[in-house]
Amino acid sequence: MTIQWYPGHMTKAKRMIEEALKLVDGVLEVVDARVPQSSRNPNLQDLTAKPRLIVLSKVDLADPAKTEEWLGYWRSQGEKAVGVNLLQGQGVSRLRSLVARTFAGTKRLPRLMVVGIPNVGKSALINALTRRRAAQVGARPGITRGKQWLSGEGMLLLDSPGILWPKFEDQEVAKRLAAVGSIRDEVLDQTGLASWLLEWLSEYYPQRLSERYGRLGLGNALEEIGRRRGCLLSGGKVDLNQAAALVLKDFRTGKLGAVTLDLSPSEVQGCSESKNT
Repeated sequence: MTIQWYPGHMTKAKRMIEEALKLVDGVLEVVDARVPQSSRNPNLQDLTAKPRLIVLSKVDLADPAKTEEWLGYWRSQGEKAVGVNLLQGQGVSRLRSLVARTFAGTKRLPRLMVVGIPNVGKSALINALTRRRAAQVGARPGITRGKQWLSGEGMLLLDSPGILWPKFEDQEVAKRLAAVGSIRDEVLDQTGLASWLLEWLSEYYPQRLSERYGRLGLGNALEEIGRRRGCLLSGGKVDLNQAAALVLKDFRTGKLGAVTLDLSPSEVQGCSESKNT
């Protein structure tokens, strides 16, 4: 299973972001806490040297220990980062305070661009900071494409479309982004993706799987889950497409518990040390 998704509108959106960066004082980079490193677009990181605040969204769906480790790691690297649960409004006040401290020397309201890949919560963040439903929120990548300035408390916000990068050199990154919904399902092999996700979860979060689906055997986990959940075609054959959609929905909505797909910084370091020995 090879995943590539870079529709034409993203090239246009990237040019728009490059031009709009000239108008702002800094950037709010929104990343998904379940894929904190994978959801950082390297192209966006290279576009500007202006102050950048990392906003780790959807922390309620992510492994809290790994979330704290990633926040600590970024701060140790000199980056400013805060975690938020936008459904509950948690962390929004801390973000406002961080913006105020970062741009304390700005004589006017700081102008900030909200950037990130598709479906990481940019619109939800804007709504939280402006205290109103200023931007349409949806669970489909690419729902917000327009350009709009919005007035937030102590700041002005510039919305931007979610963009990926032209080619995924690391297919593991692509799979993680697909699993959290940052790549359109229509371009994916959903059964392959769900099978990969189940294999990954069985290695790192086996208890979450058994709590949701019961103890799974050594055979085809997706087929077993589909049979148990009644995802059947005529003749009793398992509908793997329906089973895959069920598993992906369970993961994306948090029914498999708080899970982070990216390894933590300490786990990454451990893997690197193992390869070098």
